[in-house]
Amino acid sequence: MVASNFSLALTLAAIISVWVAADAAHHHHTASAPSPSSVDCSSLILNMADCLSFVSSGSEVSKPEGTCCSGLKTVLKTDAECLCEAYKSSASLGVTLNVTKAMTLPALCKVSAPPLTNCA
Repeated sequence: MVASNFSLALTLAAIISVWVAADAAHHHHTASAPSPSSVDCSSLILNMADCLSFVSSGSEVSKPEGTCCSGLKTVLKTDAECLCEAYKSSASLGVTLNVTKAMTLPALCKVSAPPLTNCA
């Protein structure tokens, strides 16, 4: 169990590092100065780190753990579009999501969220 938690933490750290680097490169090339109201999705999505154990493909975790639901609420309240960015970039970051489980998160956390099908 400790080894799997360590492996999950290491994977999450690697994903976050790649995501932050990609996000920084994207902002560097697309805008000379970010607007004061822009949200850093990579930092915001970190609030949902505890959800990874539930939504990762192959996970046998049956319900969201830890601060997953409060993290989801924070993301939805701050910028729901960040969920789409996380969903769309997850595969390129080495995370294979169980989309069926990911789509159950709002109901399990008792929050309303736009459907993933709205992600263009």
